[in-house]
Amino acid sequence: MKDVTITIVKSEKGDYRVIVNDDTGTDENVGGSKGNDSSFPYDDKASVKKKLDEIFETLE
Repeated sequence: MKDVTITIVKSEKGDYRVIVNDDTGTDENVGGSKGNDSSFPYDDKASVKKKLDEIFETLE
């Protein structure tokens, strides 16, 4: 995973989602399908921070 877009959203209920999209030009997403998104639901900011730290550690 070289090029990623990370989006963090907070719902009206107060929970969070971390959405990671691999923007690398693969056959799957070069046509705009963006079929390789991952979404991770969390209840608090500490959990979101932990997930972001894990993601950043895997980036080249």
